[in-house]
Formats: sequence, structure tokens, C-alpha cells
Amino acid sequence: MLERLRARLIGSVLAWDLIATLFCLAVVIGANPTTILRQWPLYIGVIVIWVLTFIILAPQRALFTHTLFEAFVRLLLSVLLAATSLAGLLYLINGNLVDRDHVFRFVALDLVVVSAIHFGFRTLTHWRQNQSGGRRVLAVGQANAATRLAEEFRRRPWTGVQIVGYASDECDEPVALPRLGSLNDLVTIVQRHRIDEVIFALPPAQYDRVVELSLLLLREPVMLHTVPTALDLVFARTPVDSVGGIPLVSLRESALTLSQRIVKRLFDIVVSFGLIVLLAPLMLVIALLIKLESPGPVIFTQERIGEHGRRFKMFKFRSMYIDADRRWDEVAKRDATTGKLIHKQKDDPRVTRVGRKLRRTSLDELPQLFNVLRGEMSLVGPRPEMPYIAAEYEPWQWQRFRVPPGMTGWWQVNGRSEKPMHLHTEDDLYYIQNYSFWLDLRILAKTLVVVCQGHGAY
Repeated sequence: MLERLRARLIGSVLAWDLIATLFCLAVVIGANPTTILRQWPLYIGVIVIWVLTFIILAPQRALFTHTLFEAFVRLLLSVLLAATSLAGLLYLINGNLVDRDHVFRFVALDLVVVSAIHFGFRTLTHWRQNQSGGRRVLAVGQANAATRLAEEFRRRPWTGVQIVGYASDECDEPVALPRLGSLNDLVTIVQRHRIDEVIFALPPAQYDRVVELSLLLLREPVMLHTVPTALDLVFARTPVDSVGGIPLVSLRESALTLSQRIVKRLFDIVVSFGLIVLLAPLMLVIALLIKLESPGPVIFTQERIGEHGRRFKMFKFRSMYIDADRRWDEVAKRDATTGKLIHKQKDDPRVTRVGRKLRRTSLDELPQLFNVLRGEMSLVGPRPEMPYIAAEYEPWQWQRFRVPPGMTGWWQVNGRSEKPMHLHTEDDLYYIQNYSFWLDLRILAKTLVVVCQGHGAY
């Protein structure tokens, strides 16, 4: 939990430090394109030296774990070491890329700018601690354990974590932290107070309740953590954080690492924006054909469940008549073997003539590129599920919501609509457990083949 928050902040500060450093260099030696092209080795050298130095001395980490004075000293040493390394490199190559005076001015300006960035981040995290926009956390356990957790997080404002209260079956002595209800009310508390994360601090005798409550919370967009016993720590195979001496084991975290999430998001933004621009004429033609065939809106919006169970409006080209919802009983049926709900059928009478062609070619899903650009979906991931289908999920099936939903995914390229809906979850879990950026590229390539062949789409 803490490592995830710390890594996110440190990565953000490091990125801004590097951008500011390159900006300072450009300001000092000249920012016109000719100068930059002529002195590109200097820019590459600065990037390598500053990144390596800042990773080794970690002034970004000190910013959130030390006093302001100690953090500034660490930053000063980092900039001076990087500057000394740069001067040594320029001396060794006997180059005339930049004058000595320019180097001194660059280092001085860089120190001032990155110091301002660090001070700004530190101020922002302290301000964020006092706002409701941070991570809202519920402690589940006795009042003294919840109070101790709240105090430890209060000492670490950089986390942005706010313990909003605790849930317990025992009516303890009044404490500063409000008791929001009993364990039986946990789901209601999470929904009512917009909880982002839950920390279980129950005694070992109640660990069966932790399992029970964890399963109930799988449908809610929350991350789960527990305070383990010494015996748990001996056998734990998951990373363990520590908050003021209190160990925390994550029961459910994001399935993607920070680096994986950044790469995936950048890829989504670049590709979705490019495709929107490239396919804009085609989408206009499709919109015109839909409008000419039947009355009603061109874009159909439908509520779907995304990452961590959060709901969003998914966009599609309308492929059905406007009274399709009222005619649901005409096609609704259940699988004879499993009893699972089947929501898609061949020869659906509610589908328009244009809509049938759009579905066969998957062109009806092009507006989802805007969902991808907005960050509600990804190009590749589990299929965004409809709430009434997810309502019948077994608890283990909710694991498919641990990553952003996608326009295409592993199950689409391995059967599409020909495979029963309840079996999609196994394919989604395979994707989550074996995720890599190269797997995304492989799925996108296979999607083109499957769409061209038109298998399983209706």
C-alpha cells in the first residue's frame, strides 16, 4: 500500500525534475532548434547523469520521509554530484559543447527550479492531507488499533491517506475517530462514505470474518489490506509494508505495476487519439447511415462496470432499434446447463440492418476509442461488463475488474461471442495473471485477424 503510493509520488517528482533540468539547460545555452540539434550529446549526457544520480541518492524519497532541511540537503548534494559528473565528462571528451560559465549558470538555475518543485510537492501533499480528495480509508477492528493507524498516517501526509472512521462489533470507549457501524454493515459503510481502501485490524480469532468480508467487498471498488500476526509474517508470500511499526499485507492491490500502468496508459492515449483522427471520416459515414435507417440517437450509451467495480458510460454506435430495451424479453434466456444469463443471440430481431453489418465488422465499437482516451477503458483488457450480469457473478469472478476494461481482449480473440458469457472470466483472469505489454500487442494483432474473418460477432 505505502510502497505503491510512495513509488507513484517519487516517479512523478523524478519526471518533473528531469523536465525542469532539461528546460534550464535549454534556457542557459539557447533553446532554438539549431542549437539543440548541434548539442544533442550534451542533452543525452544530462539526462543519463541526472537520472542515475537522482536514483542513487534518491532526493525524491527523502522529500517524503525526512524533514524539509534534510530533504533539501539531499537534493543539494544530488545536484552538485550530477554537476560534478557532467563537468568531468566534458573534461574527458575535451569537447566545446558548452562554456564553463554556461555550466555554472545551468547548475545554479537547476538547483533553484528543482528546489521549488520539491517544495511545491511537499506543500501539496500536506494540503492534500487536509482535503477530502485523498484516499479515504476505513479501519476494521478495535478503536485503539484504528486510532493508532490514523495517527501513523497523519504523520505521513505524503500518502494522502485519511482514516475516516472504523467499523467494529464492540462499542469501545469514545475516541477521536468515529465508529461508523458494525462488521455486518461493512458494505453499506463502504458505499455510504465513499471508501477507497479498507484495513482489517481484527484479532486472529476473527480471521474467518476477514475472509468472509473480503469476498463481500469484491464487488466494491476498494483495495483491501490486513494487519498480520507474527505467524502470518513468517509464511506471507506478499510484500509487507510497515506504518509506524504496524505491518500491512495487501489482500487486493492493482494487478498492474506502476511502470506497466504508465506504459499501457501512454500507449492507449497515443493510439486512441491517432485512430480517432484517422477514422473520423468513416465514423461520420457510419453515423449518417444509422440516422438514415432508423430514428434515434447515433451514439448508444450504456452503463458498464470498469476497473475496481467503478461504473462508467460506454459509447457505441447504435445497432438496435430504439425500443430494444422494452423488447428484452424476446431474447432473454439462460444457459440450460449452468443457468447463467445469455444476453446475446444470433438473429436478434431488435438489431437493425445497418447494425448487423456494424456488429459483424465490430465497427459499432469505434466510439469506445473516446472511452479509452478518457481513461475509462484500455485498448486491451477484460470486456467491460453490464451490471445485471456482474450481479450474478461468483465472488472469484470479480477478480476480472482488477485492470482497466478493454475494447478487445484475450477472450475476444479466442472465441468471441461463440463462447458462453460465464466462461469469459477464465480468459480474463488468464490475461491478468500473464499480463505484459507484448501480450497486449499480440492480442491487438490477433484482433485484426478475427475481425476480418468475422468469427463469433453478432
